[in-house]
Amino acid sequence: MKTAARAFLSAFALSIFLLVPAFAQSASGAFHLKTDEGNRDVEFNARMSGSGATGEIKFSAPFSIPNQDVDEDGTGDLELSMTTVSLRIEVDCLRVDGNRAAIGGVVSDSSVSGYVGRRMLLTVEDGGEGSKAAPDRYTWGQYRSTAGSWTASDAELVFDPGVGLTWIATDAERTDDAGISSVHSTTVDCNSFPLSSYALEELPQGSGNIQVRP
Repeated sequence: MKTAARAFLSAFALSIFLLVPAFAQSASGAFHLKTDEGNRDVEFNARMSGSGATGEIKFSAPFSIPNQDVDEDGTGDLELSMTTVSLRIEVDCLRVDGNRAAIGGVVSDSSVSGYVGRRMLLTVEDGGEGSKAAPDRYTWGQYRSTAGSWTASDAELVFDPGVGLTWIATDAERTDDAGISSVHSTTVDCNSFPLSSYALEELPQGSGNIQVRP
C-alpha cells in the first residue's frame, strides 16, 4: 500500500512539474496589415521564465526618416522620406494583465542602422478565439535613449557636497508609503505605462492572430 501511495505521489509531482511551463505567462502572434503607407508585418513571441522575459519581435513597416548627408559634403536632403524598415527586437520584459500584454526590448538588428539600440514596446490584446470573439488589438512605439548627460549642482559652490546623493521621498504620516526615489529610470519598458492607458488598434478580420496567456 505504501509503495502504491509513493508511486502515486511521485507521478502527481511529476505531472505538476511538467504542467508548470504551460501556465507561464506568454504572448505570441503574427499579423499582416495593409496601410496607406505600405505593408506592416509583425511577428512576436515572449515568455516569462525563471530568469525573466525571453523572446523576440520581428517588425517591418513604412517609416518616415530624413535623407541623411552620409558623405558630409552638404548634399544631403533633410526632408522626410518614406521607406520600409525591418527591425528585430530582443525581448527583455513582459507584462501580462488579463488579456493584455506589453512586450519590450532592444532593437538588435535593423535595415536602417540608426534604429539599432533603440527600445521598442509592443502592446497587444487577445480578443479570444472563434467567430464570435472580439477583434484582437495592438499598438507599438519605438524610443530613443533619454539618458541625461549633465549633472545638477549649485553654481555658487566650487564643490557641491550634494552632487551624487540620492534620496527617497515619503509621507511621514504613513508607514506603508514605499516612497519615490530621486533617481528615475529613463528606460521605457513594460512597466512605464499602465496597460489600460494604451489606445489600441483593431486587427482586421483575417489579418492575423494574437494570443495572451496570463
